[in-house]
Amino acid sequence: MEKERLQEFAARVSQANRSELVVIIYEAALASIAEGKTRLEENEISEARKEIERAKGMLTELMSSLDMQYEISHYLRQLYIYAYHELCHGIALRQPELFTHASDVLEGLLPSFREVAKQDDSDAVMGNTQQIYAGLTYGRGSLNETTAMDVADNRGFEA
Repeated sequence: MEKERLQEFAARVSQANRSELVVIIYEAALASIAEGKTRLEENEISEARKEIERAKGMLTELMSSLDMQYEISHYLRQLYIYAYHELCHGIALRQPELFTHASDVLEGLLPSFREVAKQDDSDAVMGNTQQIYAGLTYGRGSLNETTAMDVADNRGFEA
């Protein structure tokens, strides 16, 4: 995955609440799977493996964050295990079409998690982070992109 895309996900994580974090993990996993599939089709095995390992790590995080006291968590865990299995077999057998099965699972679940995230008005998980502002300004014959961070005196971890 490109450095800019990773930075975009990192910036979103710093401002996200718990529900938004799940959506970000889903989107990042899907991006890694797509990149891994492309790399495998181009016969760039080490790059494909790197991206699929990243996606597998995200699936592991999703599995470990499930609250198993709810019945739906058991079903989600089975879906995550299936997706993980398909990623493992796809890279081992060098069959990029198996990655599509994993993507289909995540793409099927993502709209529901996006809807939950829209309704979740809880605070961001990370505290004392910089607020990021971005915008475009128009100049004569040019378009300028600006990004500003709110630098506060109390930035960082609180003890």
